[in-house]
Amino acid sequence: MKIQVANKEDIKELLNIEEALFTNDSSALSKASFSYHLKKNIIYKVVIDKKIIAYILWLKRKNYYRLYSVAILKEFQGKGLGKALLEYSLTNLDKDIFELEVRVKNTVAIKLYEKFEFKKVKILENFYDDEDGIKMRLKR
Repeated sequence: MKIQVANKEDIKELLNIEEALFTNDSSALSKASFSYHLKKNIIYKVVIDKKIIAYILWLKRKNYYRLYSVAILKEFQGKGLGKALLEYSLTNLDKDIFELEVRVKNTVAIKLYEKFEFKKVKILENFYDDEDGIKMRLKR
């Protein structure tokens, strides 16, 4: 397994992951979105046997990074890849503040973020199409 920065040659595989996981999701990323984020933000990819099986997208802000998306193909979920991507990100990103939003019902993700010392900041009412979100922040 390798974690590295994604590039424009990876768009097709990143889009395949997105389409496999976020079918009929209004916030799913498009080909144009990936192209934009590869230029303006940071996407780390997980490669196994020359195939991209997961990614994490961080939005660069002036004083912090905002975690926008983590996507892991279903057959690779539950194997510690989310933890590995977060660990790699927090080691390699050059700011001391990180923020994210997560669905209130996504207890698996919330527990993972809390392991990395993200703290719940506030409830975001109707943040997602069908439920509330939680804003979380990590200050190092």
